Amino acid sequence: MIVYCHKCGTKNVDRTTCSNCGIILLTDINNDGIPEMIQEIVQVECPWCKTVNKVTTETHCKSCGGPLPAVSHDNSGIDKGTPPSPPPRKLPDIYIKKLKYRSTLFIIGIIFIVPFIWSVIFPIIGFFLVRSALRTANRKIAALENGIKAEGVLTDIFKDTSETVNGRHPWRLEYEFKTKSGKTIFSKKTGAWNNNNRHRKINDKLWVVYLPENPEINAVWPPVD
Repeated sequence: MIVYCHKCGTKNVDRTTCSNCGIILLTDINNDGIPEMIQEIVQVECPWCKTVNKVTTETHCKSCGGPLPAVSHDNSGIDKGTPPSPPPRKLPDIYIKKLKYRSTLFIIGIIFIVPFIWSVIFPIIGFFLVRSALRTANRKIAALENGIKAEGVLTDIFKDTSETVNGRHPWRLEYEFKTKSGKTIFSKKTGAWNNNNRHRKINDKLWVVYLPENPEINAVWPPVD
């Protein structure tokens, strides 16, 4: 009998305890009538820190603790998953640093500033690039940390062939949601490199968090970066 450990994902053959972590192996830990020993382990890339998690029933990343997308065990799609918790939310520090300091615009801005600090024009251009990058990052962080939740619908998803890095193209996602006041907001996410997006399809439901005072400041939860 083959049983996958619900804690670490190790494959065990004819054992009652995990050969890796020693935990007692269970067969139906969530009482859904489906023994975990027949559930396939699915690889889910954490949208917060990029760690690849081998998931059976886990909902949070083993590395940073961030919530994971609810990828189905047969890789047929992504469910909207558990609703985001009420604000304010604590985001993984590694994700905040990535948003602020690892965007292409921020890096280009630094390149304009540091090597040409002795000049006038290039540092000024770099300053505005860095400021724009940080403003964009802070808007997204504000939505993820303090936004209220809404159920959204994925209206389109495709590979953006206008951008290429190491032979790969990012995903472009377009979605819509309604605010508490009933206003429909149309949004999009470009530069989404996360591998989980290959499981998404048009009309999928997803969670969106947005600022009530400005719903145009919003983000998919968990992120699709």
